[in-house]
Amino acid sequence: MKIIPKSKARLTIIGPGAMGCLLAGRLCHRGYPVSILDYKADRAKRLRKDGIEILSDRETWNAFPDVVAEPEALGPQDWVIVLVKASQTANVVKRMDSLIGPGTIVLSLQNGIGHESILSKVARPEQIALGTTAQGATLLGEGHVLHAGTGPTMLGSATQDPETRDRLMSLAILLTSAGWPSQVVEDIYPHIWRKLIINVGINALTALTGLTNGDLLQHQESLYLQDLAIAEAWNLSVKKGIDLGLTLEETIEMVRSVCKATSKNRSSMLQDRINSKSTEIDYINGAITEMGKRLGITTPINKALSLLVRLNSRLGWKAPGLS
Repeated sequence: MKIIPKSKARLTIIGPGAMGCLLAGRLCHRGYPVSILDYKADRAKRLRKDGIEILSDRETWNAFPDVVAEPEALGPQDWVIVLVKASQTANVVKRMDSLIGPGTIVLSLQNGIGHESILSKVARPEQIALGTTAQGATLLGEGHVLHAGTGPTMLGSATQDPETRDRLMSLAILLTSAGWPSQVVEDIYPHIWRKLIINVGINALTALTGLTNGDLLQHQESLYLQDLAIAEAWNLSVKKGIDLGLTLEETIEMVRSVCKATSKNRSSMLQDRINSKSTEIDYINGAITEMGKRLGITTPINKALSLLVRLNSRLGWKAPGLS
């Protein structure tokens, strides 16, 4: 396996949201060259000048990664990490050509499922990797991030390609040495489904109630709905032959453990509600509903959660006629 020297690593993160800023800030703080690609030129200019501030229970620190709005300024990269909202992936792909060289690995660390099919429009199948991360981040303002929880990051090739695995191993070593514990797994899809089920059990409920991840555990109603939504997704994973390695009871406990570990975190969907942005509901609970239709499995709870999030989003999260 060829290890790319720290000083020669070329890594671009697409998306200056909570997770993108947290990861870029961590890498930059540890002395790794990293760039952020932002589609808004004015914001890119401000972030480049003002930097990124990361807050946690233990410390507060600043970092100044390179932030650009024009991908042509960066050229081909060793790794491109996609951290935009799932609904923005198709638009991002249109701007990625200049970042992709023969040896570039494009890694999606996004919520939801199915990103590899969109990324295949700009990269060969063997260049595409998928991942999940248990790191928690809340965007407090432009370039200001609360590091609200820590956990491992799992990486894997979308296809079983040895060269891709080697390049992912090199990336995992880099991320781990920068304080972002990462590992490469043989089959990433069980991990993708575990993360999907975690999001199924947390995101919509937090967006609809305004509760943090940890506060979901304080109410019988939210716990009951969480259990039902998780059960529907778990049943789908069994039907699709995804080996989660977990019983339903263990899956429910996994989601609750994540809620505890990221107790202060506002889920990405709750942050979308607060910031009046579109949500990823179609790629999480909505994806469960659509798969259920195709496989003949009913998913009434996930359908209800999806409809409520879509309706509230359309109404601007305020009922007409009420202040």
